[in-house]
Amino acid sequence: MENYKDKVIVVTGGANGIGYAIAEATGKLGAKIVVTDINTEWGKEAEKKLNAQGIEASYIEHDVTKEESWDAMIAKVKAQYKEVNYLFNNAGIMLRARPTGSTTLKDWKWLMDVNFWGVLFGLRKFTDIMQGQESGGLIVTTCSTASVAPFSMWAPYTVTKAASLRLVETYQCEATYMGEDKVRYAAIMPGTVVSQISNCECHRPEEYRNEGEELAEEQPVSQPGTPEGEALGKISAALCAERVLKQIDYGYTYIYTHRDLTVGLMVEQFDSMMLNKPVTDQLVYDFGYYQKKLERKV
Repeated sequence: MENYKDKVIVVTGGANGIGYAIAEATGKLGAKIVVTDINTEWGKEAEKKLNAQGIEASYIEHDVTKEESWDAMIAKVKAQYKEVNYLFNNAGIMLRARPTGSTTLKDWKWLMDVNFWGVLFGLRKFTDIMQGQESGGLIVTTCSTASVAPFSMWAPYTVTKAASLRLVETYQCEATYMGEDKVRYAAIMPGTVVSQISNCECHRPEEYRNEGEELAEEQPVSQPGTPEGEALGKISAALCAERVLKQIDYGYTYIYTHRDLTVGLMVEQFDSMMLNKPVTDQLVYDFGYYQKKLERKV
């Protein structure tokens, strides 16, 4: 089992959702937490809430799309702590549903910069840091069940999450091939979890905004136990963090929050590819899967 007592944990995108829940859960186990996030208001609030629980936590403003922001964040962490034991490479965004043909180049660039380049910067920079430490370290990247198969209406999300998953796998493959075990890698494959990710477009940076397009208005986030939440198989961020930490204890490379859904989807995708069946559409599969579960409960 992992011992988080007095370990230093950096969580990118840690101001809400999965990132915050992991920061809170590991902080309660004695870890020292650094929350990074581009949203200063949320980040300071996360720091305040963690400190109020007796957790040693600090917030650093951080834009994962900018290498200089990574370097500035790392410099601040190094000034505060001797080493970093865990990086939860968690920051990620998504667009609201739209056909691929209606997705602009700025849409694609925004998601590529956050979901791919942000992940790559984290892997590169913290691998170097952890390889230089006697204790090594663990980098856990939040990918997605959406990385398993194509997802109609969410092309930039599923494409960038598939790329991030392959990146994590390649880092681990090369570490194993070269006999390097100081740094370990894992990928979280969440299904739907309570967070503000569906409201990303309400906080879209100026450089990624489409010409003449106003910021989206916030929408209520569906909750577990409600008809809307049950139709998506949504779980709380706290339950997600509990499942993630348990699988880290097991030493898993692939970490599932909705194992039954994700494994079933993998089988469907495998059949599509090996037997040349119609392409598996995760939009159809996911909603059908949870509809059947709801019907069995009635």
